[in-house]
Amino acid sequence: MVTGFNTDVQHGGKTYHVQTEDKGMQNPIIETLIYVGGEILAARRTSYADLLSKGVSEKEIAERIESQHNRMIVDIRGGRYDGGRVRPFGEGIISSKSFDEVVLEWLRSQGETERINLQMVGSDGFVEGGTARLDLLVSRVSTGEGIAGAKVKVKLISTVDKPRTLVEGKTDSSGEVSLTCALPLLEEGTAALIIQASIGKESGEIKQLIKKPARKAAS
Repeated sequence: MVTGFNTDVQHGGKTYHVQTEDKGMQNPIIETLIYVGGEILAARRTSYADLLSKGVSEKEIAERIESQHNRMIVDIRGGRYDGGRVRPFGEGIISSKSFDEVVLEWLRSQGETERINLQMVGSDGFVEGGTARLDLLVSRVSTGEGIAGAKVKVKLISTVDKPRTLVEGKTDSSGEVSLTCALPLLEEGTAALIIQASIGKESGEIKQLIKKPARKAAS
């Protein structure tokens, strides 16, 4: 059974050491710590007691351990800890959630502070190795009026590589823009798109998970 992971992540000129470990069946906690220069920058502790109550396999527990480890790496590469403030141990603890749920929660928190709205009105889906088409609308939160000339950028973040921009564009007179980009096929790890819109000092951002391609049945 996998009992933990240790990964060094290079980001913004710093080395972040991510350590995740399973505290064991008697104390079913998955603990992830992020260190910078030997000091704890962030911590996340989640319980997997719910899995034990269902009688799941060790493989499923190991998958949750790896998922939590990868989520923290994605947070680092996405700039969540760029401020560099060393946090007290245990700060920022969250309950056990899937990667999808974490993304949705992050989107809701971002929406509380942003003054423009970035909305995806159409897409072809997001699968590794495929081509993504994004139909986007940038509008005012207060009136719903489209914003012309807003800059839109689509960035790729993953647990295995540095963030990079895939495509950029500007909205038309109606506040709409259609962008197309190729999505890389990853041998391992998890990836997501960060879609950013900005005009002046105002900005909006959404995050979209990229799915793994369906496995073909052996012939």
